[in-house]
Amino acid sequence: MTPEQVAAHLQLNKDTVYRLIRQRKLAATRIGRTYRIPKEDLEAFILANSTRTSVRDALFHRVYAIAQRNPQLDGDELLEDLEQRDEQRRSRRKAM
Repeated sequence: MTPEQVAAHLQLNKDTVYRLIRQRKLAATRIGRTYRIPKEDLEAFILANSTRTSVRDALFHRVYAIAQRNPQLDGDELLEDLEQRDEQRRSRRKAM
């Protein structure tokens, strides 16, 4: 989706969408001089920023379940690993 399509979908100004991309709050791939936002990244953004308690609780419980299955994991190490994986994913997208 283009930033303009995302703006229309979210009923935001397109400048707001570009700001979210620059702040790395909304994942996007740069193709030439334009950005593209994969639908799954838009859906993740919407879920992560939801004010609905049920959605936020569901995300929390998914992370908590992972932590319960892996008690040997250190929270700081897990966060660092997630950040590294996210950066790798972004780098792969930029290379495309």
